[in-house]
Amino acid sequence: MSYREILYSVQDRVATIMLNRPEKLNAWTQVMESEFEAAVRVAGDDEVVRAILITGAGSGFCAGADMGMLKTLSRTPGSANAAREQYLTRYSWMHEIPKPIIAAVNGPAVGLGCVIPLYCDIRLASPQAQFCAIFAKRGLIAEFGVAWILPHLVGLGNAIDMLFTGRMVDAEEALRMGLVSELLPEEDFPAHAWDVARKMAHSVSPRSLAVIKRQVYAGLSENLGAAISRGFDEMMASLECQDFKEGIAHYLEKRPARFQGK
Repeated sequence: MSYREILYSVQDRVATIMLNRPEKLNAWTQVMESEFEAAVRVAGDDEVVRAILITGAGSGFCAGADMGMLKTLSRTPGSANAAREQYLTRYSWMHEIPKPIIAAVNGPAVGLGCVIPLYCDIRLASPQAQFCAIFAKRGLIAEFGVAWILPHLVGLGNAIDMLFTGRMVDAEEALRMGLVSELLPEEDFPAHAWDVARKMAHSVSPRSLAVIKRQVYAGLSENLGAAISRGFDEMMASLECQDFKEGIAHYLEKRPARFQGK
């Protein structure tokens, strides 16, 4: 499949999706959104791919929605009902992809460009990364579930601060508040981020990871008893799978794992 506004590649079980409008700091367009979703779903279905890495070309991750896109939205009154169905799962579908999605934030991630990393499973940052929930400064609201997901990631106080002020949060503050899990060196940042994804792709069972991802996101709306019950059923199933046998064998034989995802 050919793409106009993203780059897609697969190397050593890692699919890399690069937002590719560097002259516009990768501002988000409807074309980019369509291509992005298509590429993530392709990677999710590809048996060769075990981890998905999202990053931006040039000096930015994503500067948010392209202003032309915002103007188009403002000129379409009465479209809310038609758009509601799509809006409800606009980015939460990323949680249903059965593989780890890693955001490698290399520069400003603003507005909608900040939303995308929130729906990734892991966020890595370069020292140049910046995060901004700018919605209130644009006369908008905390859209696409950000008012729910951001407090879960950084705590209520930090989320309110980011959403109420629309201020820029730099990489070090993002690390302190738990918005990102790791701050990687600026030099060769893409290679460092890719290596994190590569190690995950080779060191853990893809079957286990898919199940755990499903457990984690389902658990956000379950009580403890339901989560324990779900875990019991999944554990019984995992004891019968090939990856469990391989998990024991590679440990005892002191060799790299050769998980098949089965």
